[in-house]
Amino acid sequence: MRHRFPIIGSFSPLRRRAGSVGAVLAGLALLALALPAAAEDYPADSSIDWQSWDSELFAESEARERPIFFYFHGQWCTWCRDFQDESLENPSVVDVIEAHYIPVLVDLDERADLFRRYGGRGLPFVVIVNAEDEMLTRFTGHVNARDLESILQAQRDMFSVTGREITPDDAAIDGLEAFMEMLDEVYDERADRLSGSATFGTLSKRPQPWTYRYLLARDDWEERMPGLLDQIAEDLYDEVEGGFFFFHDPDQRDPVLALETSKRLDQNAAFLWLFSEAYERIGDEHYAEIARGIRDYLRDHLWDARQLRFGNSQYADRDYYQLDPETRTQTDPPRVDRNTYADTSGQAIAALANLARVLEDRDTLEWAREALEALDRYLLTRSGYLHGITAGGRPAMEGYLPSQIWPEIARQELARAVEALDRERPDLPDPVAALDRLEPFFDAELGTHAERIGTDLEPWSETRTQAALAWWLYRLPDDAIEASHIDRDTVRDRLRIEPGADPDDVALGFDALRRGF
Repeated sequence: MRHRFPIIGSFSPLRRRAGSVGAVLAGLALLALALPAAAEDYPADSSIDWQSWDSELFAESEARERPIFFYFHGQWCTWCRDFQDESLENPSVVDVIEAHYIPVLVDLDERADLFRRYGGRGLPFVVIVNAEDEMLTRFTGHVNARDLESILQAQRDMFSVTGREITPDDAAIDGLEAFMEMLDEVYDERADRLSGSATFGTLSKRPQPWTYRYLLARDDWEERMPGLLDQIAEDLYDEVEGGFFFFHDPDQRDPVLALETSKRLDQNAAFLWLFSEAYERIGDEHYAEIARGIRDYLRDHLWDARQLRFGNSQYADRDYYQLDPETRTQTDPPRVDRNTYADTSGQAIAALANLARVLEDRDTLEWAREALEALDRYLLTRSGYLHGITAGGRPAMEGYLPSQIWPEIARQELARAVEALDRERPDLPDPVAALDRLEPFFDAELGTHAERIGTDLEPWSETRTQAALAWWLYRLPDDAIEASHIDRDTVRDRLRIEPGADPDDVALGFDALRRGF
């Protein structure tokens, strides 16, 4: 059964060679024996009989004449815990879900493909679809129990609580000039934030580090950038332990509730890259201090020096981060999600290599090299990278496009750092072979590389992934691209964002365009 959402097309099955993942899976099995069992997280003690994702859910939905209730969550997320405790587990809500829905629990990080496919941007995220995978309802955020029960009983049309303002006249942005016009409109000089309204729609309040990095290189934003950088650091940087918190809501009057205190690997990687280059361009030592603080946070909290791999996030804990600095240093920190993913780890390694280049830091360069070598050992197979491995050593998904791209970007940034410090270009694996691993992802009807292959879901693409692909290609020799299946114009044509999307989705790709890709 093939499911429709939202683009109709065909997909190419994942190409495998005999024994391509055998050695990796054997190593993961040994790793699992060496790891302690993780403490139970949600849905332990849930009153809802949650199912896991399976494509057969749609047949079950048809047979039972019930829609599917997808709940995307993260164990690290404060708002998810609040939503679970106060709304999902409310007895009235539980009764409605159990009587009328097929409830499916999805971990955002493990199934990032599904989260993006259904339009996920923030957490908690709920999607309700029918047996044909047609969307009935979708919303982001903590909805109280009474409103959630009303939504479930009415099965009302799709709506969102992301704070976006989108009008029918909004047009997609598909070029650098329109992108800059939108950013000029949303720039709020008084707040030193990209928080104003534009004809494109009000931006989400989530931080936009890749967009800041894009603006950092523009001369016409030179006077604005110090204020923007200082404000985002004031909002999110942890002066005690380093690293950036996930989210700050400047409109929330309660400062405790305004800060989402989880820390994610991918976001910290983006901020590490941003503040390293801010120091390189502006020369303010404070930006170098922040970059070092992010590096030290990654090393002290998310990096596992014994297994040589990154955990993906650190749990939120409002009480912990309200402690005074001295007490905090004497208190056990929040838990770390020890699952490892190829795309977010690749982002961290690339950012560390970039910091090593800017600060001429050979210790960090060696760490980045060691981390990439270990990532290849854990996750690289003959047909490409696995998406990741769980803390217990279980492989997490094959055939995910971002997991093929970001380790290669890390390889490029590492080579660039080595060249800058040692004044010689290191030998790199054949880039054509790496590009060939993307060929099964290309879907002719879709006209681009699909986000997933080896699944019975209809193919789709994501702008954020196409932007990362453009950045990878920008760094590659022309002859390598010409020898591959990839056409530059096809990639360029995918660099566009629809109303309501985040500028960070496309910023890296537009940066590649600006530099001549």
